[in-house]
Amino acid sequence: MRLDHEMPRQIATRLVGAQRVRSAQGAVRRTRKYAVLTALLAGTVAVSAACWFNSEDIEFSIDNRTDAVVCYYPSHEDALAATCLQEAKPRSTTLWVPGCGDGPGADTIPVTVVLTVKEGGRQIYQRTEECRIWQESDRTFVIEQEGDEFVVTDPLTGATPSP
Repeated sequence: MRLDHEMPRQIATRLVGAQRVRSAQGAVRRTRKYAVLTALLAGTVAVSAACWFNSEDIEFSIDNRTDAVVCYYPSHEDALAATCLQEAKPRSTTLWVPGCGDGPGADTIPVTVVLTVKEGGRQIYQRTEECRIWQESDRTFVIEQEGDEFVVTDPLTGATPSP
């Protein structure tokens, strides 16, 4: 083995060169890993956004012109449970946005609206229609009181169907 003054520099160059190759390979691996993670994240966001924007819902307006609290429910079974979780306060208008579902055919899913008087739980309105039927209506329920009777103006027919 020959020793001269150039040998340390040659060894150093080879070591640094090898280190650069290893660093470059690591950078490529990291770049691939980040590219895959970024693609997965972008795909998840795209699918979530597509589901979000493809959902069908209805924005109902409940115009309570009475002095009573009125409860609204998405099903007859919920109304029978007699727990008023969603209220239309007296002399106020309340927005209610029940969802119909997601994806193709969501606009044909039946949507039920049940209205009861909170005190006593008396049912004053019930109707089930496809989501699209509700969406095509003016979606406003007007609740008025005449003596002991409550009159609900239906957004579909302008009349009160019997509960």
